Amino acid sequence: MLALSALSTSFLVPALRASPPLSSLPAQSAGLSPAPPAVVAEAARRGGGVVRMEETEGPSETLQALGVAGGLTAFCFAFFYALTSAGVDDVVAGNLLLVALAAAGAGLFFFDGGATQAALEASAVQQVANEEGDLMEQAPLLPPASLPAAAVATSTAAAAASLESEGVLFVDGLLEASEAARLRSHVEEWLETAKTEAADDTAPEQRFGGVLSRASRYDLYLPLDPPVASALEACAAQLAPLLEEVLGEDPELFELSALISDRGAPRQPVHPDTGFTPQTALLTAFVALQEVTPDLGPTFFLAGTHTRAAHERFNGEPGEKLQLLRSSPRRIGTLPAGAATLFDSRLLHGGGENAQGRRVLFYFTFKARESPRLPKGSLLASLRYRHSLRSLLGAPAAAA
Repeated sequence: MLALSALSTSFLVPALRASPPLSSLPAQSAGLSPAPPAVVAEAARRGGGVVRMEETEGPSETLQALGVAGGLTAFCFAFFYALTSAGVDDVVAGNLLLVALAAAGAGLFFFDGGATQAALEASAVQQVANEEGDLMEQAPLLPPASLPAAAVATSTAAAAASLESEGVLFVDGLLEASEAARLRSHVEEWLETAKTEAADDTAPEQRFGGVLSRASRYDLYLPLDPPVASALEACAAQLAPLLEEVLGEDPELFELSALISDRGAPRQPVHPDTGFTPQTALLTAFVALQEVTPDLGPTFFLAGTHTRAAHERFNGEPGEKLQLLRSSPRRIGTLPAGAATLFDSRLLHGGGENAQGRRVLFYFTFKARESPRLPKGSLLASLRYRHSLRSLLGAPAAAA
């Protein structure tokens, strides 16, 4: 994490807010990454480091940074005025002010717990997300298209072809609506327990994963207890033929978690969950535990962006990224309760702005056994490397 001096702290947030929108810039000059790449990369993999948060963490950090900036500005004027009024030469007073600012900057960096730096990073990331959203509004919006869960097993080749083409597949009826409602209640109870344990520092293992634009968002690792195990088995049984068709024999359980978005959660920046690899390494299913309407901030997917060419454009010159966002067809993850989106980890996607209320997605990821080494996923440590698709379904596991 970069150290910011107090002087840069006082000017960076206003500068971010005053910069022109990308949509008003020509492709050659539009910069789509004012946030340091490490800031986004650190959070893009959902299973990143420990994140202990409350629902208002993001807004309070931003307000704290603005308060610090205002206080420093007032301090500068008062300090300089006091020195010059006491007869100190203007140049000497200016030098003393710089020394005081440097000392204040060191104090902020070492003693505020990183709150100011975190707020500045969050502000930069959010500016990226908002500008990307404006650009994507110019791209085609694909009409809803889904496959009944029962058809996944009987039309596996067609489902795999669709997934290979677009990088995402919508599946209806993966869970019964009643089971989705029961699981949602269980997840919300587990969230309160996990938050209490995190606040008291009594959690026996990590409960939360990193998540982009984390204000009012949680990536909550789930235990494999009866309600979760029942839902996972029901989903995995219907998807098993497709998972093995795409990932190969008996893929490993890589993630088991819930993405929770509350009212006020901002739009996320566009991101893949993994970088480009020649073969699909991970498939993730987001299962709606309630109806996901446009106001609940559904996940958006940029169809067909799981390819090498799309990743090169996304990570290349700013103008290339701008044109990619403007032209890539979008699918929006509005879903009935119990429906799911199954997507390739290389696909560009993100969470939308939640303007209504709590949205809970139950999600699980399976990993190809022949995939390259990847960062740890959103999975309790006690479950890591212990389960595969076949073992979860009570079938003999593949030989190692």
